[in-house]
Amino acid sequence: MTHRGPDAPARLLEAALREFAERGAGGARTQHIATRAGVNKQLIHYYFETKAGLYRAVLRHAAEAVAVQLAGLPLIGLTAVERLRRLVRGQFDFFREHPHHTAILVGATDGGSWADLSIRPILELLREGQATGFFRDDLEPESHARLALILTLGYFAARPVTTPWGSSTEWRDRAAELIVRGSSW
Repeated sequence: MTHRGPDAPARLLEAALREFAERGAGGARTQHIATRAGVNKQLIHYYFETKAGLYRAVLRHAAEAVAVQLAGLPLIGLTAVERLRRLVRGQFDFFREHPHHTAILVGATDGGSWADLSIRPILELLREGQATGFFRDDLEPESHARLALILTLGYFAARPVTTPWGSSTEWRDRAAELIVRGSSW
């Protein structure tokens, strides 16, 4: 077993992400997480205090990963409307490409406090676009950014229902258009 080190919290978060995604919050075992991370089980308590504290940290970690990916999209030189379209598509693509993150967020049992982190790039763009006249004045940016999250994450949460309605790329593009049309003049 590896002892405490600078990368131990990150290894624990990644191991816990997989464990919680595969087994859910109730089924995940701290010993399995510690073994996956290559650390002593007591380090979970040292860094995160409890299993619930680790779970909250994993939710934040997964939500922040969404925001980081969106912040890294090449959007320079695009109109606010096109940036919004690409951000919503990027959010969907993140969920499609990161199934463990998606499973954690779909199964979240904390009341959704993590959602504010994941919607930040879309929320900031909506506020900026509203201030510069690209988006409607009557738009409530926070609610609209949350709707984008629900449309993108919802595809994966309701797969038995959404899969027969078309390909994931069709859903992604339709969700992006719905958000864009609901925002712009």
